[in-house]
Amino acid sequence: MGLIASERRKLTSVVTTWVLTGAGLLFGIAGAALFLFESEFSGEYLGTDAQLAATIDQVASASPLVLVVALLLVTTEFRHGTMGRTLQLNPSRTTMLLSKMAVSALYAVVFSVLGVALVLALALATGESMTWGEASFEALWQVPLGLVLTSVLGVAIGALLRSQVVAVALSLVWVLLVENLFFQFLPEVGRWLPFQALQAMFLSDEVMQGMPPGMPVPLDPLVGLSVFVGYVAVTSVAAVALLRFRDI
Repeated sequence: MGLIASERRKLTSVVTTWVLTGAGLLFGIAGAALFLFESEFSGEYLGTDAQLAATIDQVASASPLVLVVALLLVTTEFRHGTMGRTLQLNPSRTTMLLSKMAVSALYAVVFSVLGVALVLALALATGESMTWGEASFEALWQVPLGLVLTSVLGVAIGALLRSQVVAVALSLVWVLLVENLFFQFLPEVGRWLPFQALQAMFLSDEVMQGMPPGMPVPLDPLVGLSVFVGYVAVTSVAAVALLRFRDI
């Protein structure tokens, strides 16, 4: 518990964490606004179960920023040379990395709660009633689960790459550009990539059935979740295994 408390202080005492958190929350609110206010993109907002679920799901659109926060929790120590001191206080590298994963997962849960609360407050401000159903209740657990898995993956990637600049740059380019290009031009390959699989988890049956012919078809939501969990598990095991033998 002392190690987790230490990692929590490292996370919350850095200004970058608060800046990225604020940017992520604003990003989620902006995405939700596309569904809450009538536009050519979303049509009229009526507060239906499907619309409410889609609005809540926008909190998960900040996953790249949550990923970066998790990356920084590890790579900052390598950048400033404090990893050696951390391991002097606690020689178990596995315990140290698991504590960082636990703290980043807790951060993702808090981020999800704040994001969902702000989005629901914005939904109330529209004056429309909110119809709660299966889709919207699913969104309430899908958002924190997706962000928790993303944060754990971020810690694992940070432990594998170590270099802060390389880890952040490669991760953002991969998430925002490479996967989208694969999904667009090689959909049979692209839909199995990690963050395309994660996005598939948030697609409702209504959205899947309403896709126009010729559009790349994502994975089934449960399959997408399973694939992303697999990526997180393999990357985390690799990070723990390599950290035990590599020089700091």
